[in-house]
Amino acid sequence: MSLLNPFSNAFGLDIGDRTFKIVQVDRRGKRKQTYRVTAWNTIDVPEGVMDRGIIKDMDAAVKYLKKLCGDANGRIHGSAVVACLPEAKTFIKIIEVPKGSSAEVVREAVRREIEQNIPLPPEDIYSDWQIIDEKSPSLPSPKALAATDKKSEVKKAVEEKAESAKNDDAESAAEEMPSNDDEKPAAMRPNTVRLLMGAAPKSLVDNYTELLEKAGLAPIALEIEATAISRAIIPLNESADEAVGILDIGATRSSLVIYDSGALQMSISIPISGNDITKLVSESLSVSLVDAEKLKRECGLDADRCEDKMWNILLPLIDDITEKIHNALRFYKIGFPAGKKIECLYLCGGGALFREIDTVLSRKLTIKAQRGNVFANLSPRLPKAFPKKDEALMYATAIGLAIRAADENAAHHNSLS
Repeated sequence: MSLLNPFSNAFGLDIGDRTFKIVQVDRRGKRKQTYRVTAWNTIDVPEGVMDRGIIKDMDAAVKYLKKLCGDANGRIHGSAVVACLPEAKTFIKIIEVPKGSSAEVVREAVRREIEQNIPLPPEDIYSDWQIIDEKSPSLPSPKALAATDKKSEVKKAVEEKAESAKNDDAESAAEEMPSNDDEKPAAMRPNTVRLLMGAAPKSLVDNYTELLEKAGLAPIALEIEATAISRAIIPLNESADEAVGILDIGATRSSLVIYDSGALQMSISIPISGNDITKLVSESLSVSLVDAEKLKRECGLDADRCEDKMWNILLPLIDDITEKIHNALRFYKIGFPAGKKIECLYLCGGGALFREIDTVLSRKLTIKAQRGNVFANLSPRLPKAFPKKDEALMYATAIGLAIRAADENAAHHNSLS
C-alpha cells in the first residue's frame, strides 16, 4: 500500500531561525488520542542560515536538514513531510460564505479578501482554505473544492518545481505581508459557513519548497505555524465553548494565538523572544549567553532565588509583554463581540521554560496562565528518551505538524481502501 500512498510515513518539520525540529507519529485506530511518537530530533542552526523566517544560506540549511533527519531518535521512515511557514510572514483570517455556496463563490470570496488585505499582486500570492463548520453538508468538502479547482494554490506550491526564486525576492515580498492583528474577526452570522483562509508570498513558499526538495524530502503541505501549535496544545476533545490564548515564545520571535468557538481566530506577533531575554540577562549580569540561559531557567522570575537579581532585571520586560497581551485581548474583545472571554493562556516554545513565568503572568493578566501540554493529543506511551513535561514545549509546532501528517496519511489510506 505504501507504494500507492505518497503520504505514507509523513512527518512534521518545524523550521525555525535557530533550530530545526522533526517529529513523526503513527496513528492507530479511528479514535482520537491514538498518535504515538515514533521518531524525533532537534538540531541547532547557527546565525546566518535563517533570519526571521527567510532562508539566507540555502546550502547550509539543506546540510542541517539532512543531518536532522539522518540522526533522528528512532528511524524516520519515508520522505513525505508537512512543514510550517514562519508566522510573521503569513496571513490568516476567518471568513464567511453563505451556506450552499458553490466552489466558484468560495474562490471569489478568498480572492476578494486577499485583494483587500494583502499589499501584493494576487499572482504573487499562494492561498488556501479549510472549512471550519464540518456539520454544514451543503458546502463542498475541502477535497471537492480542490478537485473543482484542479489544485489548490498551496498544493501547487508544494507540488510544482520552484521557479528560481531568489532569497532577496522572498524577503522583500514577505516583509510586505500585513500583520494578522490588523484584521478584526466578525461575529458568526446565521446561514453562513466559516472558512479559515491562509496566504503567503509565492517567493517565500517556493524557497521553502526548494529547501525541502534539495534535502530529498517530498513536501505534501506547508502550514501556517499558529495552526500547528493549536493542534498540538488544544485537546481534540476540548469543548467548543472554551476560549483560550496560546503564547508561543520562540528563540527569535513570539506570537499570541486566539482559539475560540472550536477554531483558530487570530494570531498576533509579540515583539519579544527567548533570545532577547537571554541577551538582557547576559548584558545586565556580565555573564556569557550560556550562563545567562542557565540563570534564566534556574532562577527566572522567582524572587527568592539568585538574590532577586533576575527579578529586577526581567520585571520591566515582563511588564511590557503583559501590556501587549492585554492590548491583544482587548482588541479581540472589541473586534469580535461574539467571542468568549479568554479564561486561560497556554505557554509554549523554548522561551516559556524560565521559572515562574506562568505564575507572574497569571497574576498580572488576572487569567490562568500555565505551560501548555504538548502531550494532550498523544498516546501516553512515549519513548523513554523523548523530552519530558516542560522540556517538550519546544516541540509544540513539530508535534502539531506531525499530527497533520498522520491524518493526511490516514485520509489517503482510507480513500484507497
